[in-house]
Amino acid sequence: MTVVQWLLYLLLSLSLVMLFALSCNLLSLSVAFLRSRRRDPRKGAGSPPAMSFADYPRVLVQLPAFNEGMLIERAIRAADLDWPRDRLAIQVLDDSTDGSEEISRRFADELRLTGVDITVIHRRDRAGFKAGALANGLDRDDSPFVAIFDADFVPPADFLKRTVPILAADRNLAFVQARWEHLNAGQNLLTRAQSVMLDAHFGVEQSVRSATGLVLPFNGTCGVWRREAIDDAGGWTADTLTEDLDLSVRAHLAGWRAAYAPDVAAPGELPTTLAAWRTQQHRWNKGFAQVARKLLPAVWRSRLPTLSKLALTLEVGQSLFCPLAALCLTTSLSLLWMEAGRQPLALSVLGLVATAMGVFSATTFVTLGQVALGRRPLSAVPLSVLAAMTLTSGLILSNSRAVYEAAMGRQSPFVRTPKIGGGQGILGVRPVPVPVPVRRAGPTGIPEIVLGSCLFFTMVLHEGWYSPLLGTTILGLAVVGGALFRERWQVLRAVMP
Repeated sequence: MTVVQWLLYLLLSLSLVMLFALSCNLLSLSVAFLRSRRRDPRKGAGSPPAMSFADYPRVLVQLPAFNEGMLIERAIRAADLDWPRDRLAIQVLDDSTDGSEEISRRFADELRLTGVDITVIHRRDRAGFKAGALANGLDRDDSPFVAIFDADFVPPADFLKRTVPILAADRNLAFVQARWEHLNAGQNLLTRAQSVMLDAHFGVEQSVRSATGLVLPFNGTCGVWRREAIDDAGGWTADTLTEDLDLSVRAHLAGWRAAYAPDVAAPGELPTTLAAWRTQQHRWNKGFAQVARKLLPAVWRSRLPTLSKLALTLEVGQSLFCPLAALCLTTSLSLLWMEAGRQPLALSVLGLVATAMGVFSATTFVTLGQVALGRRPLSAVPLSVLAAMTLTSGLILSNSRAVYEAAMGRQSPFVRTPKIGGGQGILGVRPVPVPVPVRRAGPTGIPEIVLGSCLFFTMVLHEGWYSPLLGTTILGLAVVGGALFRERWQVLRAVMP
């Protein structure tokens, strides 16, 4: 065995072991959820602590927005929550560059006439992107509690009445996170796949972390923060693309706790195109990797319990799935070509075990998410699980690049996830199409198609334990690549004269 082969075997073995560990993390969350459900079969957290009208504190509602078009109308109207008018302030943090801030001003002016304290804050430089906008808004208000909603979410009118009392009753809580619901879960196969993955996160993962006292991440929207905790943790920073996770981890390191309110649900829009979803996943994966690089050393030096440190490490480590899968495929295929299809039995067993664990843990995790939220019918879950696994495999190139950029310290701008609500508002106004440069028409999908084709011919020529993994990856790359190419072509056709 040559030195190169030995190194390839070592890399492949380490990749499989780490993938196995990430799968065990999902399985451990599932087991913890089943145990907690057996002890307390109640789904919700019960009623919030009682709070008299006189004790209602002043609350600031922040709506970060960027080029939202007519979608901002719905967001502004939804922000007029059921709370005493003299103790509610709304900030529309609209950093739009396409003139959409004028739409925000128009609807804010209409709401102000009804007695609502609402302000539109427009920055020209967008320094710090979303984190910068939130920090800039806090500099102008001293409310003790801050609720945050992205423009594509529609919180229920009683949102504050069901979350603020939880914070007020426990001085050690930094924030309360509500659950996401989905306005368009059934629109297409992509939105169904996203909905089951997010349901698993909110139905299982967030519930377990909250119930067991583990580090609970803020999801960037649909939550209420204690202003004191934001300041104590160092405030909003823009050196990662997941400023929400960054701040929540720093808050826990500063000694604060957090709570999850599964009974409080705010519906939002899911990306409806693969290009939009790919953009979102790239940002999330790079942000998670940036937070890991920035804060994990401090986490392991902190006084947090060892179990909390390990759980947080595995949580941010989920961003390594695609790079590890890519490394696994690269090394295994290289060894196959070098050794004409011969491979050690121990390596084949390790690959089979890691693959089986990955499929089993992901399926269990997602299915329990549907059970936790009472989704029906469960017969639709297998197709959604298969779609989720296939589409995630198709992001192996994009997400691997995201983690690589984070590891190398490469900064990139916060890219907003396109929303369908931005195309047509409640008033039925549709924006006029504008010319789009070819390079900005979206990803081509060609790299995914090329890699999928290479893997397909390799699998045809050789066989091994990795065939199921290869098959799923090939299908995912073909679907994602083909869909991206089609979406790009449709964009170009729509703007061509």
